[in-house]
Amino acid sequence: MWIVSPRIILSVFLLLSAVTIAGAADFYEGKTITIIVGFTPGGTYDQMARFYSRHLPRFLPGNPTIIVQNMPGAGSLVATSHLFNNANRDGMTLGIIGGGTVWEAVLGNPQARYDPRQFNWIGGKSRDNITCLVWYTSPIKTIMDAVGREVVVGGTGPGSRTLTFPRALNSLIGTKFKIVSGYPGGNEITMALEKGEIEGYCGWALGSLKQRAASWYNEKKVRFLVQFATARDHDLSDVPLATDLAKTPEKLRIMEFLTSDATLAWTLLAPPGVPADRVALLRSAFDSMLRDPRALADAEQEKLEIDPVSGTELQKLVQSLFETPRDTIEAVKEFTSAP
Repeated sequence: MWIVSPRIILSVFLLLSAVTIAGAADFYEGKTITIIVGFTPGGTYDQMARFYSRHLPRFLPGNPTIIVQNMPGAGSLVATSHLFNNANRDGMTLGIIGGGTVWEAVLGNPQARYDPRQFNWIGGKSRDNITCLVWYTSPIKTIMDAVGREVVVGGTGPGSRTLTFPRALNSLIGTKFKIVSGYPGGNEITMALEKGEIEGYCGWALGSLKQRAASWYNEKKVRFLVQFATARDHDLSDVPLATDLAKTPEKLRIMEFLTSDATLAWTLLAPPGVPADRVALLRSAFDSMLRDPRALADAEQEKLEIDPVSGTELQKLVQSLFETPRDTIEAVKEFTSAP
């Protein structure tokens, strides 16, 4: 019987690892990676993709070029379907999509012709914090004040945070948010808020607010009522998490499902079927990029919030959403459907 020395096993492992890395370097060298963005140019998703295009090549063997291609449509459903069904599976095509596309598949939307569990999740730039807030002139001081008094908030349409989150709070804790739908987007809601047409905005990401309405935040022109996030923002320690408000196990499961949007908000992924060694390289490069002083300085200048989420964590989160109990899924579907 042969007994193999642990030292020999380690040497073979290191040799195989070196061969794999060298092979990947040969593969990427002189090539061009495309990041497909499921939204129009000029927004934060597009800005994030161009940030990756500048910095990610420095951490990939072979230093490939990265270009950005915008493929907007249906809240990034078009891009997501393309990445799943049509994109090359060689590690040369990556994607940036909205976190809601995972929900669409979990909730059974027939237009979601993809399985998020089969994507290779590379990583996320940050965890979002989705807030409900009111204008500073409102008599509403806390979320519980909204239980005793109607609060008019702006909304876009079915499936959006601006509809889903206030409807969920109305159902689960008894708030009286009155949703005025039909605004084309968040910019129009913020203008209506400033003009006094509405009293609040439920579904505004805190990072985006700090970037696009910094004076409002710094001058306390908005008052925060609740945070849909995995942890309280350090500046909002007195503002409850949505999960803190859940009084039963079922309500907690619903709040946790809704809060998953905060972690899925700013992710980079690869299509199914990409070789495992290339997925590992992409994840390692992504993690290194978001620790790099040069990249972090650029992110600060661009006002991009960095709080990295690993690809492994994202993969586990997506899998767990598909294991959500059926009664919870049905409850969430009620909040996301048309009124």
